Amino acid sequence: MAGAPPRPGWEAVQREAVELVEEAGARGMVLRVVGSTGIRLHCPPAAAALDRLRRPAKDIDLVCRHEDRKPLRRLLEERGWRVDRDLLVAMEGQRYAFTHPRDGLDLDVFVDKLEFCHTIQLRDRLGRREVTVPVEDLLLQKLQIVKPTVTDRMDSQALLATHRVGAGERGGSGGLKGSPPVDDGEAIDAGYVAGLLARDWGFHHTATANLAALRAAPPGNGSGRLVGERVDLLLATIEAAPKSVRWRARARVGERLQWWQDVDEREAVYW
Repeated sequence: MAGAPPRPGWEAVQREAVELVEEAGARGMVLRVVGSTGIRLHCPPAAAALDRLRRPAKDIDLVCRHEDRKPLRRLLEERGWRVDRDLLVAMEGQRYAFTHPRDGLDLDVFVDKLEFCHTIQLRDRLGRREVTVPVEDLLLQKLQIVKPTVTDRMDSQALLATHRVGAGERGGSGGLKGSPPVDDGEAIDAGYVAGLLARDWGFHHTATANLAALRAAPPGNGSGRLVGERVDLLLATIEAAPKSVRWRARARVGERLQWWQDVDEREAVYW
């Protein structure tokens, strides 16, 4: 668009995201970064992997607690962010969108959960890391997309290329035999992922299809074999996890009924 300010690069995007998390924390709020910016901030190897894939800079996605919505909005407006009032009305305080007039950067705030094609509850997991949500939630955010873009696949590939897969605290009989426990905060907790998907056939169906697609078309940056091996470990754990009665009942229906939330139609009122 003529006259539009230049889009900021990753350095500026990451700096703003970190400053927001730190300032929110200083005011007693719990705020964490998700999305592509969250993946870059999670650990330096993930950022380096995204750079090798030439992942372009995008927006900032944040998750806050329900009780922090209003003070967070005040903080953002103090820093020059302008709220999307149409979205404010449409989502009834469950999601906020902001734009900064300085550089046109977009910022989305989700409350307690991420809700797109499928829903990921995050409220009880926000305090597990200082800046971002845990790595498995960053991965699930990408795996829940029914029609992932090239950049969505880049994000998933970067996470899988830079994080081992562990049985985790909830691996149990569905965990990985011989796999080390998740004790450093950087392994993908396969037990957690499998347990979540074992309760929701639709999410399971979408996530496993996306994992299979990643295995079939690995990145061309030298990490394809490693990504494929880690995808196989995740799929094995997901397959072995005991499924709920509700999951099994929905599985019998299969693709005869739509298994995801239609994001495009729901979001058309404000995008």
